[in-house]
Amino acid sequence: MENGAINSNEKTYHRVRLATVSGNCEDAAIDYFKLVAPICPDKGDIAHSLMRLAMRPIFYLGVGEVRSMFAYIEYVNRSRPSFLKWLSENQDIIALVIKELTVCCFFYDLRYDKEKNIVILNHKVDAEMACVFVEIQDRDIYKEFLSFNDFCEYFHSFLNAYGIAKNEIDRLILEEQYKERFFSIEQT
Repeated sequence: MENGAINSNEKTYHRVRLATVSGNCEDAAIDYFKLVAPICPDKGDIAHSLMRLAMRPIFYLGVGEVRSMFAYIEYVNRSRPSFLKWLSENQDIIALVIKELTVCCFFYDLRYDKEKNIVILNHKVDAEMACVFVEIQDRDIYKEFLSFNDFCEYFHSFLNAYGIAKNEIDRLILEEQYKERFFSIEQT
């Protein structure tokens, strides 16, 4: 692939990632799919990442099973038959995105400790989250991070264990805003 096409794909990805969408999860999903549905069939290199952006609000609504996610996406895009045809041929993206977002649930328990001046991941198995951790086993995790690089190394090794590609891991770090939320110079 040409360097210009890569740059174009990255610009498209960031334009969608930074798009202003509704704060309501249902409406945000509709807003995102208005953007990604026409793009995904033609942008195979970034379709996975674009689908994750659009699926995240649906996942936050509690839709974490592949068939339910597919049905929800189908409903939102009922007026986009060419996108739905592409989606039916690429259903594996849905399962992979659900896995990525589920793995990110472990990292919802990141906290900045002012006293120690470190970021701590202290994830405990939670019965209420059992419906989320279906394909991936929930487990207790305790880890301290002295720097963002330390965190990134751990995040990469953690997600690599689930077969998630490096470029998608880097985008997940960006999308989840770990650096801004936990490793900024001035912690509040």
